[in-house]
Amino acid sequence: MRIGGYAALAAIAASTAWAATAANAPKPATGDAGAGKRLALLACTGCHIAAPDQPFKPVYSGPPRPPDFKDIANKPDVTAESLRRHLETLPAVPQNSRMPNPMLSTEELRNVAAFIISLGDKPAAPTQ
Repeated sequence: MRIGGYAALAAIAASTAWAATAANAPKPATGDAGAGKRLALLACTGCHIAAPDQPFKPVYSGPPRPPDFKDIANKPDVTAESLRRHLETLPAVPQNSRMPNPMLSTEELRNVAAFIISLGDKPAAPTQ
């Protein structure tokens, strides 16, 4: 094979590797706020006011009082990604009456985070 043939094979191999890497790249941390609301109304309302139209008060009110999702969404440093990371890194058995890890799937975490962010008064930051 000539040198030009090797260069062509190398270019094909490189472009194939790049295409495979791009296809397997992680998706942005977006989610379905509607699905997140449905899940939050089932799983989070025992402690939190998850939605303004929540049909009942939380059973647990503290201390410490769990924050309303709207209050969480309006914190200046909260993003969908920071919420997702926080929820997935909570301990399974918390101390001092803190929140346990809800053990949600990656998709569920994205959806709940998208829902919480949708409650904020500030415009949602673009996801990366």
